[in-house]
Amino acid sequence: MTKDLITPKNFARIARRLEELHVRCWKMSRPLYPRMRLDFRVFPDEHYFSTTGQIWFVTPFWRGDAFATSILCHEGHHWNIYPIDIFKSIKDIFEARKLLAEELNFKPEIKKKTLWATEEDWSKFSHPVQEFQFVENILGDYLINLHIHDNYPTVWNDLWHFLSVEGTFYTKEKALKRDTAFILYIAVFPELIPGLKAIDVQEASSLAKIPKIAKVVKDCRAGRISTTYALKELTKLFHENIMKDFKEGQEGGEGKQDEMNCPKCHSKEGWVITEYFDEDKKTWIKL
Repeated sequence: MTKDLITPKNFARIARRLEELHVRCWKMSRPLYPRMRLDFRVFPDEHYFSTTGQIWFVTPFWRGDAFATSILCHEGHHWNIYPIDIFKSIKDIFEARKLLAEELNFKPEIKKKTLWATEEDWSKFSHPVQEFQFVENILGDYLINLHIHDNYPTVWNDLWHFLSVEGTFYTKEKALKRDTAFILYIAVFPELIPGLKAIDVQEASSLAKIPKIAKVVKDCRAGRISTTYALKELTKLFHENIMKDFKEGQEGGEGKQDEMNCPKCHSKEGWVITEYFDEDKKTWIKL
């Protein structure tokens, strides 16, 4: 997969092409997902995600039509497969937390009670809301990516290449002697889709979790369990990896911050990239 640096010279062309692919993905989607606004920005770190009604495409590189199509297709289907809308998302998160708390015999302390509402203290619960939010996105990714695999085979091939090859870049920067939540997440796909090359995992505990995670996803997709119950089960299985990621600040947990300082003066604002180092030519290229 080739990468072209986005510069002021090619930005307009890339933005126009991305918008064309955005419309094409919407027209070919089955089932048809809602029309989304596209927010395309250039930033040194790559981020592809969506919020209600909007897809964010933030990257310093243009990786070509095939990759862009796979990202746009994935983010679009987030809004007709899972979570469908923000209200469904919030409902599942808090119901899954309640189910897990009951399973662990945890009862939140009542801080305030009125005629209309009860305020509960969940600060001592071992599974924060952010963890459920993170796992909910993982569950959605499984359901959406399996839908893409079944309905758009060529799009799936490009998406899987990015996830299994280029998506692991940050784990190489920090050679951790354990499996991040991201590694565990992608290691389940060969269990779900026959023929995929197995992902290397380092820990026996991760190997034991893979078939359990796959079963939850299969049962949820087949309608044998609800998304709420699946979210509760997946949160238990991913918990150890996510908490370690949070603690170490890995992308599999908290992710990288959307903030970057100037490498020379370390200012947060008022600076631009004027040149970059070309790895192939081994020289600096001025913009």
